[in-house]
Amino acid sequence: MTEIQQQILANQSDYDSFQRNLDSEIALAASMEKELAALRAKGKELETSRQTKLAEMNVQYERIIEDPSIDITPAREAYLAAVRAHKNNKDAISSKYNDWQKKLADVEQMRVSKHSLLNKIESLKEQLNNARIDRLFREFNRQEMVSVSQEVACDRDETIAKCTDRGKFLAKQKASKRFLDQLYDSLTESEAAKQQRPNSEGYVLLQRSDVVQEGFSGAANYNVQLNVEVKGNLKRSDACKLLGLDRRYCVEDRRTSAPESSSVVQVSGMDSNLNMADDSVMHELTLRSNVFDDEVFINGVSYGSTKLQVMLPAGTHDLEVVKRGYETYKQRLNLKESTTLKVELRRAQFAFNKGEKVQDILFGDVPGPQLVVVPSGAYRMGDINGTGLENERPVQSKTIANSFGISETEITVAEFRRFVDETSYVTDAEKDKGCAYYEQGSPVWQEQLNWRTPGYANTANHPVVCISQQDALAYVNWLSRTSGNKYRLPSEEEWEYAARGGKETDYWWGDSVGSGNANCGWCGSQWSNISAAPVASFDRNSYGLFDTAGNVWEWTVSSASKSGSVVRGGAWNFAPRLSRVSTRMELDPNFRANYIGFRVVRER
Repeated sequence: MTEIQQQILANQSDYDSFQRNLDSEIALAASMEKELAALRAKGKELETSRQTKLAEMNVQYERIIEDPSIDITPAREAYLAAVRAHKNNKDAISSKYNDWQKKLADVEQMRVSKHSLLNKIESLKEQLNNARIDRLFREFNRQEMVSVSQEVACDRDETIAKCTDRGKFLAKQKASKRFLDQLYDSLTESEAAKQQRPNSEGYVLLQRSDVVQEGFSGAANYNVQLNVEVKGNLKRSDACKLLGLDRRYCVEDRRTSAPESSSVVQVSGMDSNLNMADDSVMHELTLRSNVFDDEVFINGVSYGSTKLQVMLPAGTHDLEVVKRGYETYKQRLNLKESTTLKVELRRAQFAFNKGEKVQDILFGDVPGPQLVVVPSGAYRMGDINGTGLENERPVQSKTIANSFGISETEITVAEFRRFVDETSYVTDAEKDKGCAYYEQGSPVWQEQLNWRTPGYANTANHPVVCISQQDALAYVNWLSRTSGNKYRLPSEEEWEYAARGGKETDYWWGDSVGSGNANCGWCGSQWSNISAAPVASFDRNSYGLFDTAGNVWEWTVSSASKSGSVVRGGAWNFAPRLSRVSTRMELDPNFRANYIGFRVVRER
């Protein structure tokens, strides 16, 4: 952990320095642009002067015909000086323009590198959180011998055997309580864990006990001294709770989970009876709802639609019943016996009715992208929760005056291929330099990478990638021509409004990325840090859009960026924090990578 923390500090220092350098380079580029404008303005003045000097010299040449004694040298030298000044200024303009363009290219490369460095920092933070959980799990689930003494007064109607058993039991309770307190006190992150202790289910296992000394006093008091072997028992899921981390860091691993059986179990830090799942006991859960075509998730796993009957182990299970257009039903169920549940799903505030989906038929009876209608409305745009980057601030109130159609998924390989087959379009990646992929914190260009071969298994239903903003604009222009409707890339405001789905949380499902909700780096999906996922592999948001968090970054048109090109949404190989709904990354419109795609908007 120390090594990871040092790496984070070093990279954060590099990032801060990098940001200062980037700001300096941006300011220098702006200064060079002003100098170029001044040279161009001066060029116009010098051209006017040259023309004036030329006219004066021509007048002198006309006069010399009548009077050969006239000396035209001054006029000629003045003209030559004007020509030299004009030429020198043109050379200065050319030189300054080339320097300015090079500086702009450097700035764009620095912007890409800046986000790569930020992703590296976030990746290290992911490693650090996993290491923190491992450390807490290891520190809590340790074993120790505790020595305790206990004295009890025997009741008159109590047998000697019962009195001694009661004394030994109270001694064992004292040992387990003492050890539990010691566990919390000895944790490296003790203060954080103690704050969450009332909500913790960590407990102590009594392995064995040995009587060191016992006996009765003259007053019928029983004294006993025990050596008790005790062991901490904390599930990985509870370790996340103690440290206030997302539970995706604490996916249970039976190879490392603490045992759940022992001769005696002491109460947990909650001082309540422990409810442990018992895989040897199975109960039947019957689930019904008031709608058709819903989907039931139990502990994050889909079990299909209701009516549902399933056998589950005794213990706690997380239930979710979802249906588009309805509010998600959630319940944590403590299953102790066969149970029947009737779920009532309520209509969401914005429910899609007639016209909820739009799909144009293009020329040649080719279907266009499947669109969903997003209603007009107002929202707050940017870093609402104060956890974002500097380019997400300040938070601004935005109004979307008109409803619009937006593709429910990122544009797929199949959809882009129809465009290429129809137009013989050649992408920027295929023309020159190929496409970038992400390696060791930086984008690396590779000539053979393009939308057909992005560097990982690519099916017709994957999002098309290795697409520059220029390529995306060519696609939407083709859609407009062949459909007769106006298609374009979404503006940043429209994209965030649609991606939020009416929420003000960092992700459309909440403030925590969770596990298995999206395809981003360390997000717990089967594609995380491997490749893009087929579109619609995860849930829709409440406006009906898939994959607005993770999978691939998406091109938008921005009024807040000088280049007008910003990508949104995060990607399969970028840290979860960079998949928040307000995260934005400014790029050159010619940039392309195997983690960048797009979706489209159709104006109504």
